Amino acid sequence: MHIKIRRSYALLYRSTWVRKGSAGNTHGYTQQHYVGSIPLSAPAIPTELQSKLTTDEIAFVEAKICDPARQRAAEEQRAAEQRERDPGWRVEEAARLVREAADRSAAQPIDAALVERLQQAVGGLHAKGSAVTAVTTKSADTLAEALTAVRAAAQSVTAGHYGKAPAEGVRTTRTYKTWSQLLEAVQGENDGSLLRALQESGYVKRRG
Repeated sequence: MHIKIRRSYALLYRSTWVRKGSAGNTHGYTQQHYVGSIPLSAPAIPTELQSKLTTDEIAFVEAKICDPARQRAAEEQRAAEQRERDPGWRVEEAARLVREAADRSAAQPIDAALVERLQQAVGGLHAKGSAVTAVTTKSADTLAEALTAVRAAAQSVTAGHYGKAPAEGVRTTRTYKTWSQLLEAVQGENDGSLLRALQESGYVKRRG
């Protein structure tokens, strides 16, 4: 028996030897007879086809078609189970969508509560190594991330997350102190500020 592959099916042929002179022929030759077909993905031989096969032919079809089909099915099942357990591709897809949202948020700012829910969801991730290392390694554009964070903070303030400033002693509040630190980190004249770093890199010109 031998097999011919046609699309997703295996066509089975049985060969018989026609002896010289048995049918007026001057020499012997092999004659092929079509027996049936079976899907290449079949894990077992269908009953109707099996009834047409000899014991040796059944073993042949099992070895050539059914065994490989079962192995492929098992591998696909293992891959599907591994993908179901894997959080990595979900994070990659989520990061792609968040980057797209960040690009569009300048024209249409996102509600602060939604940003907060996103931050809470990210906080629930269990990462290998330190969070700082993970962010530093995987971040594509830290300036863009900083801009997004500033916009989110502005929305949070506007939404009343920090309430109203007191009539007196506003400079002693945590909110004002954080703002002062943020201003210094961005526009400060110290070497560690973003402004100084951009000036050193030539992106921003020094005044005077």
